[in-house]
Amino acid sequence: MQELKEKLGKMGYKEVIEIDETSFMAGGNDVYVYVKKVEDGVELTPDLVDAINYDAMELNPFPAYAWITNGVNNVYLNVEEMKNIPEIPVLKDIDKLNIRKREYTPIDKWSNRMYETLQRRFDAIHEQIYAMKDHVNNSNDAIDEICKFVFMEVFRLNNPDYKLKRGNLAGRRFSEIFDYSYLQNAEDRKKVVEEIREAFKEIKDHEDYVAINDQGEKIKIFSPDEYIKLQNPDIYESIMKALQDLGSISINGEVYKERATLADLSGDVLGRVFDVVLRRKYKNDEGMATYLTPRQVTEAAVEMVIHDLIEEGTSRIIGRDPETGIPTLRILDPCCGSGGFLIKALIKIRNFLLYDLSGDKKEHEKLFKEMVDHCFVGADNSPGMVLKARINMALHGAVKAPIFQTLNSLTNTGLKPETFDAIITNPPFKKGGISAKVKGGKEIIEMYSRDIDEDGNNRMSPDGLSLGAKPNSKGKWKPVNSIDPAVLFIDRCLQLLKPGGLLMIVVPDGILSNSEYQYVREYIMGKKNSVTGEFEGGKAILKAVISLPQETFKLSGAGAKTSLLYLKKKEHAGEKQGPVFMAVADEVGFVVKNNVEVQLGDDHNDLLKIVEAYKKGVPENME
Repeated sequence: MQELKEKLGKMGYKEVIEIDETSFMAGGNDVYVYVKKVEDGVELTPDLVDAINYDAMELNPFPAYAWITNGVNNVYLNVEEMKNIPEIPVLKDIDKLNIRKREYTPIDKWSNRMYETLQRRFDAIHEQIYAMKDHVNNSNDAIDEICKFVFMEVFRLNNPDYKLKRGNLAGRRFSEIFDYSYLQNAEDRKKVVEEIREAFKEIKDHEDYVAINDQGEKIKIFSPDEYIKLQNPDIYESIMKALQDLGSISINGEVYKERATLADLSGDVLGRVFDVVLRRKYKNDEGMATYLTPRQVTEAAVEMVIHDLIEEGTSRIIGRDPETGIPTLRILDPCCGSGGFLIKALIKIRNFLLYDLSGDKKEHEKLFKEMVDHCFVGADNSPGMVLKARINMALHGAVKAPIFQTLNSLTNTGLKPETFDAIITNPPFKKGGISAKVKGGKEIIEMYSRDIDEDGNNRMSPDGLSLGAKPNSKGKWKPVNSIDPAVLFIDRCLQLLKPGGLLMIVVPDGILSNSEYQYVREYIMGKKNSVTGEFEGGKAILKAVISLPQETFKLSGAGAKTSLLYLKKKEHAGEKQGPVFMAVADEVGFVVKNNVEVQLGDDHNDLLKIVEAYKKGVPENME
């Protein structure tokens, strides 16, 4: 610990406040760093880091940064934003005006303490459901059932007086039926379980939780035939008690509220707990083998895109449609999984509006409340993933987020061309994954050849699709026999973006380097003029390429080497290609051993420094 104090002292943080044997604060000029030393060998997992960050929030004075170490690996945090940073800044380099100080209320402190409590409860619920095999087949089914109970509890808190309208339950309050004490004290507990199952069938369609897509179609969280599979009263009681019996809100012996509810939690506590459950319990080898993008990649991608959106001017963030008054910012993930990219984007936009943007804070709060219903759009072909994404977004305040199931985001008509400001996504990819010889493949390839005229010329229309075809030796474009879906997703995303829109997409490296995909690269950037050295034609400006290590998607069984490809759709045909930011991440903060992600800490996450370099405008390539 003395070594850590000396190091911070050399960085300007000379004032030391002892906390206990494993932690202290170091400060200077009213800027403090919280240092936590965990036991040697203890893994710096994301949930451990979150828990320590919440501990830091309760300290007085409030620390701007936190440094967590196990003696070998380190994690550095911006405490209030709960964001990983590449390093603790030297005190003299800090712009004090950019450090927000906030007085945490008793409710905030209680919420922070509930983080670990709820995490343990959710884990125990999942294990109980999975162990008892109560009409569930696997770990992912158990998560789906937890989602339904979380939805019912959120509904109960938001609609305490709602009276059911159907069948034998007509006229009864849902909040009275979905109450663990009612179940606990009932003589016929199985009857109460059936009442809850029946009530769920009605409230799952409530208008407050129905989103609207671009076609004006209603998007419900649950499918019409969805029901609660669980039937064991003991499991019902465990889940409902875990969600409803939060005890009193008391700090230092003073009681602020006798019976707390999830609605009392401040910040993103509940949403972050839910994220941890998904990260820990979701099994990639079940169902459709969807893999959740590692948080390190999610955070880096979103950080760069939102930074650029803000840099382009606040009008893009706070704009409204002059006719409808609806916020105009639109961010999409057409392969959203559990909604990781969208949630990170939502949080970044919220923090910008509520904390960083000057002006009328009440107006900004009002704008954000409207944005959560319209601005963060997602689609996925897995109904289980859509359910998780909708619940996850609801826990972050976006109960009507337009996230919907689609058989195929490549062909879905619910997304309008040239309507999105940014797309951040990790699409499925497999060389030759879409074949004209397989049912449905021919139709997709034909759809992605519609911008090719009868003579084989590519019109290069801003909202056209062409990459279902490729040029032959004479330069005439002809439909292909098979294609990697990642290629088509690039085409599709460029079609969906507004002029000047931003695309951050995970792609296999072959698309960026193999000669067989040169036509794809030329379609994106245009051909390089050998005389002027400038790129001519093309649909987009290449902003950045960040190479990811093989380890990144190893847990998913994906063997392909991947990169983050960052593009800007051209605003006009003559727009010129500028310098390209290129970087190689050798490490992303974890390794995969025995099919488990082992966290290594931020010292081993190159993406943090790469993102900071990009934001500062470092021109040279990074290795």
